[in-house]
Amino acid sequence: MPHARKNRVLTGIACLCVGLVCFSCQDAVIKLLAGDYSILQLLLMRSLAATPVLALFLYCRHGWDGFRTSQGKLHAMRCVCILAAFICFYTAISRLPLADVAAIFGAAPLFITALAGPVLGEQVGARRWSAVGVGFIGVIVMLRPGSEVFEPMALLAVVAAVAYAASALAASAMGPGEPGGLVGFYSNVTFILGCGLGLLVVTTVTGPVPAEQIGQLAPPARPYVTPPPDEFALMAVIGFITLGGFILVPMAYQIAPASAVTPFEYTYLLWALLIGYFLFDEVPAATSLVGASLIAAAGIYIARYEATLAPSNA
Repeated sequence: MPHARKNRVLTGIACLCVGLVCFSCQDAVIKLLAGDYSILQLLLMRSLAATPVLALFLYCRHGWDGFRTSQGKLHAMRCVCILAAFICFYTAISRLPLADVAAIFGAAPLFITALAGPVLGEQVGARRWSAVGVGFIGVIVMLRPGSEVFEPMALLAVVAAVAYAASALAASAMGPGEPGGLVGFYSNVTFILGCGLGLLVVTTVTGPVPAEQIGQLAPPARPYVTPPPDEFALMAVIGFITLGGFILVPMAYQIAPASAVTPFEYTYLLWALLIGYFLFDEVPAATSLVGASLIAAAGIYIARYEATLAPSNA
């Protein structure tokens, strides 16, 4: 493998792993607050805090040219997908154990790997297809369809995984020419517009319906609640924490092949297990551990197989 290409792959993997640490910290805070506030409000407050910093970052590095793009369609596709992914994911973790949702969401790299061929023209191959199949079996084990413990809310984690995969492929299709900060900036602007409008609508139309009742049926549909100063500050902190994720994760897919970096999405599973256990006293069920193991094993196999193909790919 040429030295330059090897550095790009390693840099992409590092960007992804650090970005996922940022997102895992964000997820812990949002899960703590989701019982009292709308998912839309939390995402809105997060983006209101992050967007000015991203804008300043772009301006200092690129001037006004940093806000221009020639790939508006790809940005629009990615923004819509990432908005849907985050809303579905956080709705799921507000009702289910974080580790379970994270493990199901771990199917996202499988979708990315499977679609990297037809969408981006990358070679996937029979072995990686087999690994993808094993990973999907793990998802089914975790969902447990038809059983008494099946939770329909878990399907939102699957939807989130598909939407996230689509957003990652859109970022990868942009190539390294688009600044990572610009991708994050447009994403946050989308959250402000989408979540702000949604929160305005639900706050206006819910009227006399108790917020607790609404939250039980549809967590994103809670009306706006004015937070006390300490929780308001915590919401703002979420924005600063996730700045790293919004910059680094899209950057990873821009500078390295999607099939090389996506297996490292599974590092998030480790953080989710630790956060769920130590912060929320969540102990995964045996079937959850089996399913998560299959999903993670599939991703690790893809990563190792990609490494063996690196010289021929180069």
